[in-house]
Amino acid sequence: MVIEMATTFNRLTVKVYAWFTKTLNGSSGSSSFLMKGGNVPYQFQGRTNVKVSEIEEFLSLNKDLILDDLTELRAKVEGKKSDSKIQIITLKEELGSSRVVKGVRGAIRHSIMEILHNRGIEYCSPTMKERFKSNDEPTLLINEHLMGKCGENPCAVRQLFGMLGEKSCIRIWTDALVQTDKPLNKITTQKGLSFVHVSTENRHASRRDGKVLQDFSEQYFSGEFQFYVEFSDNLPQWLLGLLIDGILSLKHLGRGSNSGYGRLEIKDVSYEKIVFERKLGQENGDGRLSIIEVERTKSQNKLLQECLDAWKTYK
Repeated sequence: MVIEMATTFNRLTVKVYAWFTKTLNGSSGSSSFLMKGGNVPYQFQGRTNVKVSEIEEFLSLNKDLILDDLTELRAKVEGKKSDSKIQIITLKEELGSSRVVKGVRGAIRHSIMEILHNRGIEYCSPTMKERFKSNDEPTLLINEHLMGKCGENPCAVRQLFGMLGEKSCIRIWTDALVQTDKPLNKITTQKGLSFVHVSTENRHASRRDGKVLQDFSEQYFSGEFQFYVEFSDNLPQWLLGLLIDGILSLKHLGRGSNSGYGRLEIKDVSYEKIVFERKLGQENGDGRLSIIEVERTKSQNKLLQECLDAWKTYK
């Protein structure tokens, strides 16, 4: 008997474009850099030069990788010398360093805190400390209370993000970023991966007269990626509306916003109910069984505006 275990949850998928974004993953001396993972293979649309005399053999060996129309290719060859070369559009494979996006959860939380402050609604501060040790100033801003002080009537921030010793009801994760130097529109789409350009900028701090006081360098990435907000609980419509409002209000991610870095453009959003199953598959030849993952989705996009409207009228 085969036992199949299914998990049901909700997912918001948000596609964004990052302009010169600097998420602080690590540092070494005066340099900060994006956290780097292993190499990931990917395919992209490239061009291969093939001699006319070798065209048929090339087409036979690479038929699954050729993107050009074969009839049109053969027509191009007619009348050409055997040592002439023809450009053929093919799928090519490359390795790219994987990177991780950090700070999305914090950015959403701060966006929601700003919205609540503007509505005059109290929310949990990210701390349990009443005063700063360095100068004994209060840690709380207007409309904030210490984390967890909302007691038996948890505020919106605590309901979404939890607190120390209290689990959050939402999980936030992003695509893995893959560093590439290829044109982004030529790369084959792969689930869970986003392809970005990564650059290192050398900067300096200088005196009024221009004399350099300190050199430092920072890495940034640019490109499109997706992040996901998943939750199993049935959130009240107003609370889900606040979460969506917080996402739509995101303007930047990471550091350097005052210098023009970290700008985000929200491209689109979808809301789905997910049924996820992981099943045992066939034996793969070395005494092990393969694992099959099945994900069924049902659109709930029509609820997004309802939830936003519920939040706008929430008191």
